[in-house]
Amino acid sequence: MPRRRKILILDDDAAFCEDLAEALTAAGHQVVTAGDARSLAETDLSDHDLLLLDLALPAMDGISFLSRIAEARHPPQLVFISGSGEELLRAAASIGGSHGLDVLGSLQKPFAPELVLDLATRAAPPAGPPAAAPSHSSAALLPVLQGAIHGRSLPVLFQPLVTADTLVFVGAEALLGNLLAGYGAVRPQDLIAGAAAHPTLLVDLSLHVLRKAAEACAHWTGLGQTGRVSVNMPLDVLLSEDCVAVISSVVTRAGVAPASVVLELTEDALYDSSPRALAALARLRLAGFGLALDDVGQRQSGLLQLANLPVTEIKIDLELMRQAREWEKPRSIFASIADLGHRLGMKVVAEGVETQADLALARAHGIDYIQGHLVSRKRPLQELLAMLPNASASWNTLHSGTA
Repeated sequence: MPRRRKILILDDDAAFCEDLAEALTAAGHQVVTAGDARSLAETDLSDHDLLLLDLALPAMDGISFLSRIAEARHPPQLVFISGSGEELLRAAASIGGSHGLDVLGSLQKPFAPELVLDLATRAAPPAGPPAAAPSHSSAALLPVLQGAIHGRSLPVLFQPLVTADTLVFVGAEALLGNLLAGYGAVRPQDLIAGAAAHPTLLVDLSLHVLRKAAEACAHWTGLGQTGRVSVNMPLDVLLSEDCVAVISSVVTRAGVAPASVVLELTEDALYDSSPRALAALARLRLAGFGLALDDVGQRQSGLLQLANLPVTEIKIDLELMRQAREWEKPRSIFASIADLGHRLGMKVVAEGVETQADLALARAHGIDYIQGHLVSRKRPLQELLAMLPNASASWNTLHSGTA
């Protein structure tokens, strides 16, 4: 049975509030309504799991009220509601996210109560008091990170990549793990940020991941699984002296051909058209490496520069996939990027595929490969190798739409 939610509806349309509250109460939820944000000045918003927030409120509009929500001890999840159009709802969702709020969705009036019931069912239980986060200061992190890299103990996980149409394994992306021995839980972006402050350490980190990735590729190839491995490679590393020779050496020493390795560049590579950068990329392609442009869709103004980069594939940013689930404009951008990639002769990868609807969107636009939790989370190499023999049967249930 769905968990009972404590829901606050903030909307100045009394009849609308009454109808919506009736539907939610009938479904077993506890509902409170308010018509003016000012009336909630003394209310502890942490007492609510979910807030349905109208944008066009009197005196204090919904956008202005976001900072008040963010001040709560445990802010409720948010659903924006408005009759003012998709563009405003999208902007509100973006602003809510910038406040650190959990925006569950947006609904354009008029809408069926069933849509709210579905969102209420999906709403997460209250998180409770947040656990104290470990210190991620560079001073504490760097010595442990350096030791893990030099001792080759820094964990590298792998997320499988499959064809969008038939869901056949074609490789995996090497990703940093979330645990660091001797330190505890750590976000991969903190590891990268810490290393980036020390250029030689960033090179060491990147080559460590590349080495683990190449060894993993050799391992699954030896077990009869055909597939390449993808590795994120900062542009700063590619601009370092002798980068092509060093990268080639790491890969070939693992017994893997450069053609089995795809180096993923961030979209920032679009904005460095220096002869040095283009020369490094061209030499990597001449050596046989694949080059992928990662996180495409975060920034659009530099897409024309794609014509100057020797990349072989583009990866559509997972945030664009998330937005495409809900909004027409992001869906159009998604389709345009996929079409552009194919017109330029590139393979197109969709990241963040988590639902059957995501898979259907990818297939509708001819996406070549998909990656995301619908197929698998990132895993240690041994877990990935253990799942591959039976993966085809499992993924075929997705192909038939029965998963």
